[in-house]
Amino acid sequence: MDLNFSDLQNMGSKIIILTGTRGRGKTAACQKWVQQAGMIGWNVSGLLCPAVFENGAKTGIIVKNLATGESRHLAGLVDGTVGEVATDHWNFDPEVLKWGSQVLGEIRECDLLIVDELGPLEFYRRQGWVEAFDVLGGGVYRLAVVVIRPELLDEARIIWPGASVCSLDEL
Repeated sequence: MDLNFSDLQNMGSKIIILTGTRGRGKTAACQKWVQQAGMIGWNVSGLLCPAVFENGAKTGIIVKNLATGESRHLAGLVDGTVGEVATDHWNFDPEVLKWGSQVLGEIRECDLLIVDELGPLEFYRRQGWVEAFDVLGGGVYRLAVVVIRPELLDEARIIWPGASVCSLDEL
């Protein structure tokens, strides 16, 4: 099943938690919805984090400011040297995390807010896009989509109990 932006609008909630296992297409779905929202004149803000692939393997992550189109290299694979901000798989650039946090912190109002994604850095270590929690809680948007891994879904439901959940694994 192919979920369109109009389907999101009809889910009956202001916040949509988009979830799915790795490689399921969460970022691609967000990219599609950003385009569809733009075609109907919606103002889009937030962060989108597409993967970088080399020879068919995911080797990095880019972060894009949806309001301006500016993008930066967010993370690369852990290659034996663990950086200042890292997970099991990724070394994150602290300056780019700071920039992304600033982008989120400066959002004042928009029609569609995309936060791709909130993960262990944000939920457990209070690093990364922690400003997203305030922005999502502030409701300065008509509709928000926040990308959350399935293993963090219970925590997300506690924070946003009224949110609708869209699982790409179930489509």
